Amino acid sequence: MTTYTVIAYRGERRWTLRALDLPGAVAQGVLLEDAEAVLRAVIARLTGEDVDGIVLDLAPIPGPGGFD
Repeated sequence: MTTYTVIAYRGERRWTLRALDLPGAVAQGVLLEDAEAVLRAVIARLTGEDVDGIVLDLAPIPGPGGFD
């Protein structure tokens, strides 16, 4: 099981998540849960890990701005 630190930002219409430990691991979703599932799949593709063994340590960033 591997834990990734993730910045979670809520834009106007969607969440953007970025894994800090893994360049290129970025995902978006309307719901936070959807974005988390997409990010786990992206990380699994990038690393070859089993998607069920990926743990996300979320650090939400409130407010306007961010990386949308």
